Amino acid sequence: MKLTIGNKDVLPGKAYIIAEIGNNHNGSLTLAKDMVDQAVKMGADCAKFQMRNLDEVYRQKSINNEGEDLGTEYVLDLLKRFELSTQEHLELFNYCKNLNIEYLCTPWDQSSVKTLESFGVPAFKVASADLTNIPLLDTLTKTGKPLILSTGMSTEEEVQHTADFLNLQNAEFVLLHCNSTYPAPLHDINLNWMKSIQKIHPLVGYSGHERGINVALASIALNACVVERHFTVDRNMEGPDHAASLEFKQFSDLVSGIREIEILE
Repeated sequence: MKLTIGNKDVLPGKAYIIAEIGNNHNGSLTLAKDMVDQAVKMGADCAKFQMRNLDEVYRQKSINNEGEDLGTEYVLDLLKRFELSTQEHLELFNYCKNLNIEYLCTPWDQSSVKTLESFGVPAFKVASADLTNIPLLDTLTKTGKPLILSTGMSTEEEVQHTADFLNLQNAEFVLLHCNSTYPAPLHDINLNWMKSIQKIHPLVGYSGHERGINVALASIALNACVVERHFTVDRNMEGPDHAASLEFKQFSDLVSGIREIEILE
């Protein structure tokens, strides 16, 4: 079994490597483009971003900071300051196209799916938090595009339920083993869980938030067909994902390591 994203097949033995930029551009289109340039130099197959309509994703009282906890206020403040406009995302989509690297994006709501569909994206990434969001998944399957789904925070029963739903919709998809702690402690990752996921669905990958590259390299030996890691220009920058991200040298080493392991296999 395989699926195709753009002009690249996704299957064990030739992993599809995602440089997850997310919001690590910190709201700067200039920095986002520079990170795309670096993703190309690193040898990544894809530069991935995130898109949210905050009014859809969060309750209005949360957006207005009405009686919510400080953690929620902090995250929402960052999202408001670091998000890119629709026009800026479209500019990034075209920028990636000109550099022959795939632009992908995680939509967190129905409006974002519609926007990304208007761009002509070749596939969709689904965040761990939305693995069981059947209304969103239903909208995504109706696009007919391949889906890449992270499974962090979900039980085996929940992963099975989502896989059953997607199979009923005749969707093409990959399930990514993921630990949603940022950064993820090595002793909590349980990489062998990939074998359990492969019993649910044959196409399985790895989305990592740990420090270093060794776990992601080890996932290739377990037939990961997709590897996703967060990418940043500086782990000390403000924002929730930078500390769990790889910088240029580490990400480059990850890509070259994956390609060497694939030759051995």
